[in-house]
This record gives sequence, structure tokens and C-alpha cells, in this order.
Amino acid sequence: MLRILKSRYFWLVLLVVVVSLIVISKTSVHRENITLLEKIVRESYTPLQSGVSGIRHNWDGWTVAFADKKQQSRTIESLKKKNDALTLQNQSLREYRAEALRLRKMLSYAESKREEFDFINARVIARSPGNWYRYLVIDQGLAAGIAKDMTVISPQGLVGRIGTVSQNSAQVTLITDRETAVGAILQESRETRGIVEGLGNSNRLRMANIPYYSKIKKGNIVVTSGLSVVYPKGIAIGRVSRVTKEPSGLLLTAQLKPMTDFDKLEEVLIIKNYHPPAETLEENKADE
Repeated sequence: MLRILKSRYFWLVLLVVVVSLIVISKTSVHRENITLLEKIVRESYTPLQSGVSGIRHNWDGWTVAFADKKQQSRTIESLKKKNDALTLQNQSLREYRAEALRLRKMLSYAESKREEFDFINARVIARSPGNWYRYLVIDQGLAAGIAKDMTVISPQGLVGRIGTVSQNSAQVTLITDRETAVGAILQESRETRGIVEGLGNSNRLRMANIPYYSKIKKGNIVVTSGLSVVYPKGIAIGRVSRVTKEPSGLLLTAQLKPMTDFDKLEEVLIIKNYHPPAETLEENKADE
């Protein structure tokens, strides 16, 4: 057998036979009447053609599937980038909407108080890192007309007063600072006066020096008394959350929750000028 495979004549005959079969198969396709030998050749050659065609068809299918997968991957990546961009845009729009609502509320409050106050608007740009001294830094300073000891408020209530001032920024000492004291009065009854002190806690204030006979109770609103060169009269400070009696029995102490949420404060109003109503001037003269 090996001798036959090594023979040149064997391979020459095999080549002639293969070429003849191919020629017969190709030429018989175009003729209606073919010989018996051509029929045998066609029948034997057909499975081979089917196999080749099948492989070619499968290869084409794999090529298309591979190309589709690459296209799908590119499409998915593109859609992911678009989704990320839309998510960021949506977050920005929500932030703009929240800011617009805050500013609208602040402008509405400023408009309602324009006969009493001249305001300067400012944004909060920094906060104190510690608890003992509580302050904010705003983006307005000497260039905008800010001066030391000006009162700072929000639409909810009293924030504090201006401390140090630079050309384009200022530090606001909050009423929650331990060194702060504000003359106060009950908004409802007007008969109780005291001093509101900071505790270094953004959620708590203390009202001291309250007479033992006062009718102060939980839920009362405390406002500035106006008996100060810094804070105008009638600005909301906080709401009474608890009342306790001093050991001496002669005075009461009240714990207040500030009206302003200092941890969420982003914009403030600085009172540049104060124009008290006529009735306020009369009340202050009576108090004197």
C-alpha cells in the first residue's frame, strides 16, 4: 500500500480522475440529458457540495453573529453614556429647581419686609468645623456694604450677626455660638422677657432670666425684644420645647429649638438698614 502511495503514476491517475469528475459535474449542470456516468458522478459529488455549502453557510452565520454582537456592544456602551449624561442633567435640574424655590421664598420674604429693612443677599460658602464657636462665611463683604454687627436673618428667623469682614466675604456669628446673647420676648403674650443664649449646638438654645411668674409654656414662639443695638425687634428666634425652674425658685429657664435650620442654610439676608414702624418706636419709648 505504501508503495502505491509513493508511485507517481498513482497520483497522476488520481489527479486525472478528480479533474475529470469536476469537469463532468460542471458541464452536466447545463445539459438536460446526461450519461449514466455523469449521473453517478453528480450523485457522489452532491454530498460534498452540500457539506461545503453548509460550512460556508455556518461560517457566514457566525460572521454575522459576531458582527452583530460587536454592534450591540457599541450600542449598549453608547446608550450607557447617554443615560449617565441624562442622569447628571436630571440631578442638575433638580438642584436648580430647589435653589429657585429657596430664592423665590427669600425674595418673597424680603419684599414683604422692604418697608422695614434694606437687605443684602448673600450665599453661605463655608461653615465652622467645631462646635464651641459656631459661624458661617458668606460671599459678600465690604465691597457690598457689609459691616460688623449687622443682623443676619433667613425667612424662617434670626441667624446671627456679622463678625469679621473682608473685601468680598464676611464671617457670621450664629445665635447658637456660646458667646452669643440676644434680648428676647414671647411673641404671644409680650409680658415675658429674657436672654437667649447659644449652647454651641445647632439644634438648641436657652432662654434665661425668665421671671418665676411667667406664663411661658412649651410651643410658645420667642422673638427679639428690640432692646439691643444689634438686633431689630420682632425677629423670630425659636420655639419653646421645655421649661424648667431654677434651684432658687425665682427664675425659670426655657430650652428653645431655633426657627432656622442652620445645617441646611444656603442663603441669608443681611439687614443693612432698619426702618422701625411708628408703633415700634412708641413701644420702645414706653419701655424706657
